[in-house]
Amino acid sequence: MNKITTSVYENLTPKQRVVASIEAESRGDAAERKRLIQTCPKVTYRQNDAKFSETMDQLLIAAAGIECELRGHALSFLFAMLNDPKNAHTFLQASADIREAWRMTITNMDIDPEAMRKAGPPANPILEIIADMAPKPEKSGVGKVVAQLKELIGFK
Repeated sequence: MNKITTSVYENLTPKQRVVASIEAESRGDAAERKRLIQTCPKVTYRQNDAKFSETMDQLLIAAAGIECELRGHALSFLFAMLNDPKNAHTFLQASADIREAWRMTITNMDIDPEAMRKAGPPANPILEIIADMAPKPEKSGVGKVVAQLKELIGFK
């Protein structure tokens, strides 16, 4: 049984509540994590339309994630070229599928891919070299990534 009084929970600073929540999560204490969430002060904010601001946030997070994934595949491709050249193409294929899925996703949102490229995180120049070497995207790989992006971005 938890012997911490309600007033202790009510007087936690946001930083203390975050630290306590992470610690509770790390030790698998779901009940404590739930108490920390339930006792968190409730506030009302005035903000931009959440459908707009959340979509913008998720879109930029997705763009950064795409960049990271492409960099990971580029590094894997270069490593494979040195150690396992027969399988290096799998990383090029994955890169091609990711790029096409990203292009399709933002195009379906009526976002110009070139505008997104300029507005998003800066691309590593090596990725353009790798992209030129990549094969044509495969529908099955593209479809999986599009589904993940739609779920992440949540754009309707």
